[in-house]
Amino acid sequence: MSVHHLLANAAQAFPNHTAIRHLGRAAQWGAFADRVARRAASLRAAGIRPGDRVAVLSANVPEHLEALFAVVWAGCVLVPLNTRLAAAEQGFIIGHAQCSLLLHDERNARRALELAGASPATALTPIEQWDTGSDPLAGHDALAFVPATPRAPAAIVYTGGTTGAPKGVELSHEALLLQALAAKDNFHLDHETVFIHTAPMFHVADFTAGLGVTAAAARHCFLPEFSPAALLDAIEREGIDVAILVPTMIVATLDGAGERRAVVQRLRTILYGAAPIQEPVLRRLMNEAPGVGLIQVYGQTEVGGACSMLKERHHVFEGPDAGRLGSAGRVLPAFSMRVVDDAGRDLPPGKVGEIVVSGPGVMTSYWRAPDLTASTLRDGWLHTGDLGTFDTDGFISVVGRLKDMIITGAENVFAGEVESALMYHDAVQAAAVIGVPDSTWGESVHAVVVLKPGHAASETALIEHCRTRIARYKCPRTVAFRATLPLSGVGKVRKVDLLEEWKQAQGAATG
Repeated sequence: MSVHHLLANAAQAFPNHTAIRHLGRAAQWGAFADRVARRAASLRAAGIRPGDRVAVLSANVPEHLEALFAVVWAGCVLVPLNTRLAAAEQGFIIGHAQCSLLLHDERNARRALELAGASPATALTPIEQWDTGSDPLAGHDALAFVPATPRAPAAIVYTGGTTGAPKGVELSHEALLLQALAAKDNFHLDHETVFIHTAPMFHVADFTAGLGVTAAAARHCFLPEFSPAALLDAIEREGIDVAILVPTMIVATLDGAGERRAVVQRLRTILYGAAPIQEPVLRRLMNEAPGVGLIQVYGQTEVGGACSMLKERHHVFEGPDAGRLGSAGRVLPAFSMRVVDDAGRDLPPGKVGEIVVSGPGVMTSYWRAPDLTASTLRDGWLHTGDLGTFDTDGFISVVGRLKDMIITGAENVFAGEVESALMYHDAVQAAAVIGVPDSTWGESVHAVVVLKPGHAASETALIEHCRTRIARYKCPRTVAFRATLPLSGVGKVRKVDLLEEWKQAQGAATG
């Protein structure tokens, strides 16, 4: 099977069932599949050939779903672009992936023009909004359905790199199909389900969940910009059953619900993950949304989405299934998971080591990075860089990261990238960046800076400087200054000391 089998099957099994609904616009599965096939034909007519990489820059709108399916229907490789990145970062991805075409929605037209100007080898095509009075695809016949081979690349999804350069995770049709069918079954999706895209559709979590919604021939709804009011309105208006909410969205929704708290309780299931969630937030959600099934997923881009899950039954305070809220659940079928030491030897329950994963959902490679691929995929096992421990019942708890990564508001921020941005400031001699606990964002970016002798720079100035080089969400929220950075015997910055120093400063401030 290939990814576009999901769409073809939904159109054949439920041709007259609603596939898309957004702000009064709607399409049935049969009509939606036809539009995707004609969009794929238009790509071919524009000179795009099978195997070409096609970037998509779009908000959460129906046109985004149309574009991603059209790309794979045309036999091409999807490269989703994070709309929150700076233009330079998006441009790097387009160039590194060697994209032949950039598809974009109306909201991102200005940025798309900027990117096309910087990369003249990349053609530019808008994805026109539906129901505008004319059909730009009217002159194209539907492109015939041609299945892809299972291990053929379907998408290259970029994730941050510790050296500052994003890494392109190559995912096969087989890997994405596995995630789609797992989402369909584990999230209890069927053709009566109404799902809303709240998390960004360029993220692998929402992307693969959306494939599961298609596998179930369920209904897609969309939230272009998240706000508690917009989410609550959509739940009431569309009868939403299932939503993905990262921890920051959960906090914002609970804080903003007010007298509309009962609207949250209309959801059947909330999927959460993508960022650390503090137990008080989870307990608050369980108390304020009783009866809503909660599912936590753990994974990463390199496994195509989720590889373990904490089910609804374990989101309880009492009884035989209680006591699991601090874990990431059990490994999903079709994956194997181990916790190993530095030599790759299995560790017993209770011992902390690196989490390694194997299975058909694991990435094929890092695009154009053979050395990095070889160091990450070893003997058939993906080395995740996450630290974890199993209990005696097979539940995995993620306790830290080998990778120097910060997850803030469900976005991955690599410390090296922020440190590099800081070092471009004329006054900065050295910089170290760590993640510190944050009740709103899960973690926030904290920088520790050493200034050059005779130079001066304020916290505000350094944060503003970073905003000129990297995306706003990657920039430090706080900056501390030191005369020197603490170093280990081999000259590496002892970030554990910096974190402890931050904790002591917080204790002094609150004490």
